[in-house]
Amino acid sequence: MNKRQLTDIGERLRKHRNELKLSREQFSELAGISASFYGQIEVGTSQMSIDTLVGIAKALHLPLEYVLFGTGYAPPDADPVISLIKNASARQIKLLEQVVKLFLMKVD
Repeated sequence: MNKRQLTDIGERLRKHRNELKLSREQFSELAGISASFYGQIEVGTSQMSIDTLVGIAKALHLPLEYVLFGTGYAPPDADPVISLIKNASARQIKLLEQVVKLFLMKVD
């Protein structure tokens, strides 16, 4: 892979990790790699093995095609869920955020 491809992969991973509001350390733990190595992947200075690529894609719940090429992924429609929580209290929303994060990180 060339430098531009590695940088593009890192940008896609960073974007999705930030959408999940996870630090590099939190995410690297979920992916089973060191935070420093994951940081190098995000900035495009290190390549990863197939096993690491698969682990990262699974942890972020992203298709490999999207991680590698930026295609084959469309975020799901969250409107039904949003309509269910519109009347929730601030405390309920904070608790729901934590539950959803845990759910997304642990479901395969």
